[in-house]
This record gives sequence, C-alpha cells and structure tokens, in this order.
Amino acid sequence: MRLTRGLWASLVCTAVFLTGCQLNPQLFAAAEPLPTLVSTLEILPNPPTPALTTTPVLATMTSTAVPPTLLPTETPTPTITLTPSYHLALDATQPQGYLSQFRLVAFYGSPTGPGLGILGELPREQMHQRLLDTIADYEPFSDRPILPTYHLVTTVANPHPPFYFHRVDLDLIERWVEEAKVLETAVILDVQPGRGDIMAEFERLEHLLYEPHVHFAIDPEFVMNSWQVPLVNVGQLHAAEINAIQARMNAIGAEIGLNRVLILHQFSPGMLPDKWLIEDYPHVEILIDGDGVGAADAKIGNYTRYASEPAFEYGGFKLFPTDGDYPVLTPTEVMSLEPQPVLIIYQ
Repeated sequence: MRLTRGLWASLVCTAVFLTGCQLNPQLFAAAEPLPTLVSTLEILPNPPTPALTTTPVLATMTSTAVPPTLLPTETPTPTITLTPSYHLALDATQPQGYLSQFRLVAFYGSPTGPGLGILGELPREQMHQRLLDTIADYEPFSDRPILPTYHLVTTVANPHPPFYFHRVDLDLIERWVEEAKVLETAVILDVQPGRGDIMAEFERLEHLLYEPHVHFAIDPEFVMNSWQVPLVNVGQLHAAEINAIQARMNAIGAEIGLNRVLILHQFSPGMLPDKWLIEDYPHVEILIDGDGVGAADAKIGNYTRYASEPAFEYGGFKLFPTDGDYPVLTPTEVMSLEPQPVLIIYQ
C-alpha cells in the first residue's frame, strides 16, 4: 500500500570531499550455493540484528556520476555452468509478487567494461563469484532467498551533444540476459537517458521484460531537460513519465503472471519532484533506491526519509566501497535499516 502525501524538505546537494574506502574484506567470504527457489517459499525466521543508530540528518550527498567508459570492451563469456533449479509457477490470471519472495544483491556497472562500477571491472566469471561471496554475508539476516543480480547500465549519459547519452549494444545486453538466466541471476536494465526520450529507451528493452528475471531502472540524476548537461547538473524525473512506463510494465506483469519491478534511484528531493502523483499499478512494484556517495549518517537519513514519503513500496540501498562512502556500511548495518532493503547495490 502507498503512504500518504509527504511534505518536501528543501535539500541543497553540495559536493562532499571524498575519502577513499576499501571494501570490507568480510564481504568476500566463502561462497554459498545459489538458492533453490520454488513457487511457494518457506520464510525463514528473521534473527535479531544489532541496533543501528539512525539519527536523522540533513548532511549533503554527492552525485553518483562517474565518467563513462566510451570505448566498449567485450567481456568474456563465463565458464560457470549451472542448471536452473527452480521454476516460478507463472499464472497470467493471478500474477504473483516478486520482491515479497526475493531479496536482490546486485553488482552495478556497464557490460562494456570498467568505468561505471564493479560489474564491468572484472572478468565476468570472477565478478560473479565475488557477487556470490557477498551474498553469503547477507544470508544470515534475510527472511527470504537472495538472488545474485546484475545491474546493467544500458543507456549511459555523457556530456556530449546532441543527445548526451550513448547506448550499449543490444546484442551484448541480450547475451548478458540469457547467460544470467543460466546462472539463476536476476538482471536490472538501467537507463541514463540524458536528453533522449525515456520511452524510446524503454521500448528498446521492453521485450526483455517478459523474462521473469529481468527488471527496469531509471536514474533521474541523468534525465536532463533542454539546458542541463549530465555530470554537470542533477536531473529530474516526473510522475507522468514514470506512470507511462508503469502502464506498459503492468501489462507485461499481467501477461506473464509475475509482477515487474521498477527501480528509481534518488539522493535528493528534486530528482523525484512530484512523488505524490506516482500511481499505484497492481503488477508493478516500485522500489526507491537510496543512492548517493557520502557519510553513512547522511545515507541512512535519506533512506529513512524516503521510506516515509509517497510512492515508497520497497527500499533499496546503494554502497560505494571504493568511490567515497565513509564508512562503508557492513551487511549487519544495512540489514538493520528500517524497513530492511530488498535490493542492495554495490557500485
């Protein structure tokens, strides 16, 4: 259910001097096998987690912009081979929820190579193993199976006219989606449309959303108006555009019998300026991802505030282990947030 309309507080995004942070070695503990998923899941008891101080703050957050890698580099095909051990019982007459069944832990980046996040910085097989190792640290705190997830930036904003974005080759995206299915891995297709047409970018990927393991994300930071420039200005995404995409995703969810997930990144109020106008579609699950690089208290404060605002159905939390989070929250601390995030992203 949706929460009532919230009043917006003015928040000025100013640059924060970043301090380098290294990924907690515990994040790369021994890997556990991929979860076995069935259509009806036994919910495990949720063990008590240490209390986390979440004193509300108005500390500033920095942009998540990272200069994109413009020259694509092909990523090797993984040699990991797994036979899918689960089958969702999809019924178009009664679509089932997705985030009520699963939690996602994702590595973020571009399939073309390094520059945007962890996902493109390692050979795919090595990256996937690290992702499984990271999931192992979250499993003691999760009341549901955790799916490894590739968060693929498929439309990459850049500061170059006329459109201020470039596209990742569709054939490459489709190969990642197909190989992720074999590895029992979810996929989030993320767009940074610059001054391009958001609906056109959605339509380029729409056929992939019929795959049960594929979801869609929009980064309002990189939704530019006619005078804004990516990496210079922070953009904004309005409810009318969100609702138009929701309507298309809702039809897909009803057709395949499984709700679709729409992720919206946010680190300042201006990025989603009219949340109260975002409509509630029955087969679309909206997730507000607490984005932004900076101090832990500021990130926690933002996440807590978003959870009290309209349009919040599920929460996500993004971590920047090498780009400026200080300190980098541990899995114990992340899972102590209220409400618990159902999507944790490492960029």
